[in-house]
Amino acid sequence: MKIETCKGCGAPLQTNDQNKRGYALSLEHDYCQSCYKLYHYGEANEHFHPEDLPKLNAHGVAVMVSSVMAFDMLFEYPVYRYEPQMTFIYVINQMDLLPESTNMDKLFEHIMSKARAMRIPFKDIIFMTAHNPYDIENLKDYLMSFNKKNIYLIGVQNAGKTTLFKALTLDDKALALNKAGLTQEAIDANLDENHVLWDMPGLYQEGYLHQFLPYTKYKKLLPQETMNPRIFQLREKQTVFIEGLIAITALEPMNIVIYGSKHITYHKTNQQKIDDLLLKKETMFNTYVDHYEKKIYKLGKGKQQLTCADFTFIHFTDISKVEVTYPKGMHMTVTKALFE
Repeated sequence: MKIETCKGCGAPLQTNDQNKRGYALSLEHDYCQSCYKLYHYGEANEHFHPEDLPKLNAHGVAVMVSSVMAFDMLFEYPVYRYEPQMTFIYVINQMDLLPESTNMDKLFEHIMSKARAMRIPFKDIIFMTAHNPYDIENLKDYLMSFNKKNIYLIGVQNAGKTTLFKALTLDDKALALNKAGLTQEAIDANLDENHVLWDMPGLYQEGYLHQFLPYTKYKKLLPQETMNPRIFQLREKQTVFIEGLIAITALEPMNIVIYGSKHITYHKTNQQKIDDLLLKKETMFNTYVDHYEKKIYKLGKGKQQLTCADFTFIHFTDISKVEVTYPKGMHMTVTKALFE
């Protein structure tokens, strides 16, 4: 007997227990109740976070999908270590989020250099946007050129794997939403008569927005279109709040450029007022958390980038010293800036 699965999250459908995953009113429905409510009403229940990937065919193609918002984590999930015989393709999705002035050649060379330095095995590294029909057509033709049946889309949660899956297979039932942990079981569809495409559950990344905020809050903060830079000139001890989440305090005069969603709000203040504002965060900010921590970053020569979880990054133009107040446990990294 064939087990019916939810076309949204991939969980096996069941009608016995509404508190367990895969619950549906009928096994003939396309979606479990959780996915149905998410799709039709924007109501989000918690989806589980898989600790391990389902078993992969060692002779398949692994398409490692990353968002530009997670550039700092590129190559950090070494799938190649336990499936070394697979062919690895790295797809950098959501390139349309970057400013049009971005020098793509320099960015590509930067990524290639990093891959070589880390000895990452790869067949190709591809820049693309899943919403661009031309990019999708080219990727589909490329994947169908492999003499390997199984092709897997692998990456962290919210990297855009399901958006790619939906566009490549024309599966109109797939749910391509900014909901972390939505895909719970591998979902497959024919790419053509010789290839099967698999949408794999997203790898869990500690410290991303979905760990701190409900879906209705964090989905608005994840950029969905080209990010316009916000430039701030800060005197010593001046502070910029990004929502009620992150406070950037200049410990010396500096210029900073913040990239993020157009829905993000900013509040300029000074270092002495940070703690007072956070005590009144419920009335001062639309978005905030319960617990914060502080760290001083000493940024080196050349343009540096502070990546804040998966929703914003900040460029510093030269040697700088800043104090950052942020949600306790949030993923924060400093790297060379992605572009000049």
